[in-house]
Amino acid sequence: MSSTSPDAFEDQFHHVALRHERIWIFISVVLIAVLFVVAVWFVVHDYGLVAKTTQFYENPNTPANMADFQGTGVKQTGPNSYDVYEIGRAWSWSPGSGTPLTLPAGSHVTFYVTSGDVIHGFEVQGTSINLTAIPGVVGHVSYTFDKPGVFQIICNEYCGAGHQAMIGKIVITGAKQS
Repeated sequence: MSSTSPDAFEDQFHHVALRHERIWIFISVVLIAVLFVVAVWFVVHDYGLVAKTTQFYENPNTPANMADFQGTGVKQTGPNSYDVYEIGRAWSWSPGSGTPLTLPAGSHVTFYVTSGDVIHGFEVQGTSINLTAIPGVVGHVSYTFDKPGVFQIICNEYCGAGHQAMIGKIVITGAKQS
């Protein structure tokens, strides 16, 4: 004769198994969340992928009119280090679009980037340089160009009808200086 009433041992077993499964699922989710946060932290801090903002200005035209952004926009700050003041305007980069930005191999360059009109995306292909040029905001990022070559500056943020023509060049020449 078969019994339809549940067995006490079986109920106890399923109750304990369910509790253990829930604990292990919780531990797994917590570990995944911790690993994600640690990975993001390392990417942001160790690889320097987050651009820093120098300053916000009340008038969006202020940075574009500052002395640093006038002229060639390139200032040598050390034996092999440079500050480059880039300004994006419809539809060019200054410096870089009219004449290429030319630097020696091994140059440590800090780019200070702003916009004179609308939001632009400043990206140097083949590098980790990628920041948003916003009117009234000066963002900065540093990079060391170890090898000679030609690097394209592109706008990766749609900025209007001539967006596809908003390109420039960085030419890294010669052997690495020590």
